[in-house]
Amino acid sequence: MSPLLIIGIITVVFVAAVKLRAPLGFSFVGISLMLGLLSGMPFFATAKAIGLSAIAYGTLRLVGIVYLLNLIGLVLSEMGVLRRTVDALQTIISDRRISMVVPASLIGLLPMPGGAMLSAPMVEEGSRKFDISPERLTYLNFWFRHPWEYVWPLYPGIVLSTGLLEIQASKLIAPMWPLTLASIFFGGIIGFRGLKKNGEHSETGKSKFRAFGEFICLTWYIWVVVIFVLFFGFDILPIVAICGLLMLLFARYKPKKKLGFLKGAVSWKVLTLVAGVMVFKGVLETSGLLEELMVALNFVPDVVLLFAIPFAIGLLTGVNAAYVGLGFPLLLGFFFSQNGDFDAGNFAFAYASGFAGVLISPVHLCLALTKEYFEANWSGIYRFLIPATFIVFACSIAILVLL
Repeated sequence: MSPLLIIGIITVVFVAAVKLRAPLGFSFVGISLMLGLLSGMPFFATAKAIGLSAIAYGTLRLVGIVYLLNLIGLVLSEMGVLRRTVDALQTIISDRRISMVVPASLIGLLPMPGGAMLSAPMVEEGSRKFDISPERLTYLNFWFRHPWEYVWPLYPGIVLSTGLLEIQASKLIAPMWPLTLASIFFGGIIGFRGLKKNGEHSETGKSKFRAFGEFICLTWYIWVVVIFVLFFGFDILPIVAICGLLMLLFARYKPKKKLGFLKGAVSWKVLTLVAGVMVFKGVLETSGLLEELMVALNFVPDVVLLFAIPFAIGLLTGVNAAYVGLGFPLLLGFFFSQNGDFDAGNFAFAYASGFAGVLISPVHLCLALTKEYFEANWSGIYRFLIPATFIVFACSIAILVLL
């Protein structure tokens, strides 16, 4: 069977599974089994490849990282650290437009499914000095939660990319900083258009200097990750493990409550998703379909593939991990030159293409939840969202050309 036809079949099945709200992790395992059988692998050989991929070190490492991130987010939320951090920032920042969206950006540093719902009440509270439509509020809360997805090493897209490409996070992130900066700058221009600075704040009795000190102390875990992962190139797993354990150790809760945190951080949907992505990668490599696909697509311009595959998957699923897990294994040959060097331009363009699809996807969980919270309509939301997404994607084209 043609490799293109096989990929088409499993993509349709995967999208159908997403539409039917099937767990993404099991959906990946299902299409992995289908992939092996359709590519000519015997059933037991396919089952063996699935099993070995599920227990491989790379898979277990990623599952561990995601679990620890869930734990950190749970502890911070329970301790009220996020709320106190936002209060400190509102004292520091005089421009109320910026302080209004800071909660979304701050919470966006912690990858949590549907995390936009955590910041929505804070963004709404910060908007009370303005006359803002529900559609603009939806856009602001949603957009400013996501500029970090290009560069923050804790996000599933980056974490999965490091596992799939076997490259340090710092190398993957380096070419994508312009995308985050463009997202913040142009996203603000579009979202703040027509809003006055309005520097009026409620008095907290704290100086900006004191508030800044509180902010640094409250966000110590962020700076630990930045220093050790981004600057020194440490592996993420031990760093987030240390952060999570320190939070539990110094949290003023009884041992039973702390044990509840450890149990509550187990999200089977998220953990099986990570494992499913790695299983799909393992079966794809074992089947030899990737090599056949590259030969079959030899006549298609590289730039078309780098855009179309991630964008289509991102748009149809609204899941960052889906376009990385399903699309990037098909594009591995484009991310490295013939001598094995990492092609940063191709990677950044493909990543931005997939994320552009995710940003405008109506099935994106954060977007759907924020829309419901503010009772907004889709047409008004897309009036802000589509121009912002297009501008950032245009920056990825410039990165592709320059690198």
